[in-house]
Amino acid sequence: MLLNIDKIKKANTGNVSLPEQSFNNFVQNACDYFKALETDINKINPNEVIDIISALAAFREYFERETDWEHLTLNMLNILQKGIKRSIYDDIASFSGMTHVAFAIHDLAAAAPKAHSFLESVNKVLLENLNTYLKASDSNEFYTEGNFEVISGLSGPLSYLLYTNDNNDASITNMTQRIIDIFIKRSKDITILEHRVPGWHYYPSDLEKSFMTTEAKNGVVNYGLSHGMAASLVVLSLAYKNGFDGEGMTEAIDGLISEFMKAHYYTNDIAYWPGRITFEQYTRLDELPKGSGQMSWCYGSVGILRSLYLSGALMDKSEVKQFALDELLKIAEMDLSDYMLGQTIVCHGFVGTAAILNAMYLDTGKVQFIQKTVEMIEICATLNIEQFFKFEEELAHRRGAPFRGSLHQHLEGYNGIIQTIFSILQGSLKGNEKRLLII
Repeated sequence: MLLNIDKIKKANTGNVSLPEQSFNNFVQNACDYFKALETDINKINPNEVIDIISALAAFREYFERETDWEHLTLNMLNILQKGIKRSIYDDIASFSGMTHVAFAIHDLAAAAPKAHSFLESVNKVLLENLNTYLKASDSNEFYTEGNFEVISGLSGPLSYLLYTNDNNDASITNMTQRIIDIFIKRSKDITILEHRVPGWHYYPSDLEKSFMTTEAKNGVVNYGLSHGMAASLVVLSLAYKNGFDGEGMTEAIDGLISEFMKAHYYTNDIAYWPGRITFEQYTRLDELPKGSGQMSWCYGSVGILRSLYLSGALMDKSEVKQFALDELLKIAEMDLSDYMLGQTIVCHGFVGTAAILNAMYLDTGKVQFIQKTVEMIEICATLNIEQFFKFEEELAHRRGAPFRGSLHQHLEGYNGIIQTIFSILQGSLKGNEKRLLII
């Protein structure tokens, strides 16, 4: 086996205890993942390699032989460096962009200190890319786009800069402040067709429109954590906790909290939010259909409530923190079938939700959270690669949707399942959880 099962058992220092057979299956699945990587080592493309490096960093000390780990890692770094030279990662995105690269190399440098010099060069490229990107912030059009979110927007880089600037690097501090200033400016309410809407309102890109079933000629308001305002709430609160306190910052955070508190509704005593809604729907928010939805990281109540909980904790807002805790406890006590999760993946599946509930357990010690976490990851831990792809193919066929199953992608692939379960078993939050703003 590529991995040492005894070492992994000793690493299981968290509060999650899987049945022995399930745990052994998980270790075998992790071994099979790295064995598949070894087999396909010459077929890896640059967009896959970032999450692979993240997985290698997470499992480094559990490899049976250091030489096996070095062989895989050096090959992946070679692919990554070629991708950087070819400008493949030249956008700022925390998923497939330069922020994504920076998160992965930061984790690698923590596991293998020799990578620190490479991390410095990656950070330099990221700052250069951000500087180029922010030149557009002088135009009014910049503030009508959905460029504040965590997948491809500025919340991802801001979280990385806040997370990694332990040495108070002046260039990183200055860039952090620039993004915060943009967010504060963005937070001001605006008027559209005589209606007041949050400044976080935006007009969808052509790509986003292609996934929408409702026309949005007057733009949208988005409450989700993946593409919406929840990400901005987390990073602004984190920035405040880190000592950034510019004019209008607390007002921006308070405005976001008020917006979430205004928009939530209850179905069967469980709190939900509308998700992404058009301007027209926003102006008649009270009239929107009230129904349940997926309890996922990306758009679900668990992601939004985790964001509110973090903001309440970071800003010392006890009422907001308690509201989020109370609502998440009710969700943790729901039957798993009521979560409406049809996949095991991070983005809108079981392991992403389990990561949030695990984070709540680590923060509060409430046993309801860890019990539901275990229930979720037991489903995922025994799922081998073949079963994962078979399930994803069948699901795509049933939905009449394109097949998107991936071996190496963290957000929607097998990589994320393996890494997230291992992080939960270790009882700590890793770089990917910070990238997902589950911190």
